[in-house]
Amino acid sequence: MGSRVRTRVVALAVLLSAGCTTTPPPPGAIDLTAGGSPIIAHWKPLAGTTAAHPAVVALHGCGGLYQRDGKTFDPRYPRYVERLHQAGYHVLLPDSFTPRGTQSICTVKNNERTISVETRRADVVAAVHWLAHQPGVDPKRIVLLGWSHGAMTSLNAINSARPGFAEPLAGAVVFYPGCNGLLKMPFKLDVPVLMLLGEKDDWTPPARCVELAERTRTRQPDVDLTVRVYPDSYHGFDGTAPVRYWTDVSNGVDAGGVHLGANPAAGAQAQAEMDTFLKRVLK
Repeated sequence: MGSRVRTRVVALAVLLSAGCTTTPPPPGAIDLTAGGSPIIAHWKPLAGTTAAHPAVVALHGCGGLYQRDGKTFDPRYPRYVERLHQAGYHVLLPDSFTPRGTQSICTVKNNERTISVETRRADVVAAVHWLAHQPGVDPKRIVLLGWSHGAMTSLNAINSARPGFAEPLAGAVVFYPGCNGLLKMPFKLDVPVLMLLGEKDDWTPPARCVELAERTRTRQPDVDLTVRVYPDSYHGFDGTAPVRYWTDVSNGVDAGGVHLGANPAAGAQAQAEMDTFLKRVLK
């Protein structure tokens, strides 16, 4: 780890002064705090290289980066880091929750959440800015990769119809975002986007994102926007856990709960689609 990274490692005292009472994250988190908004990130650079490489900003979903112990990464993220490293990309994993005193917002009703997509939009801007100034990163080849709440955040962060969007970016890959909010505001894309959706998703149904894509193509005939809807697939179809019904989540189509779980075939197809997209935009 370079000296620039070491000097920004988050100390426990910083977290406590921000009012955080949860278990501190694993050592080595980078302090990306900007404008008084606390944010940390885990920097996973490629090993054994000094040349400038592409980089991926990976944005966690509503469950945060960690398992229940607040220290061990959810298995999803190490799996993707390994896959992205094999493709030749650095990875930065921002943590929007731990510095703000929470680990998950999945069971919190949308209108009661204190950490919103808008909050995390600023986190993305800070993360991309930090990455673009790292000596081992090619600033022209940075992409966003987001899941669920992180995917919604990604789409908001690249919406160039609003000032202060994240840049420089070469594209974005979004797994099963919610698109309701974006349909209510001006939306414009200046970078390529790949949307990966589950046909049976009852947490963030694909229809709204398909509608957003169609509207965007009408207004921007030359937009580089690809949408894939995978049959027989629920929210989290690229994970490894079997499908189950979560009764403690009330933000879906049915207030009584949502389905969440893997479809191995769809997950493999989506990841292959992601690989192809990244190879193209990060060539």
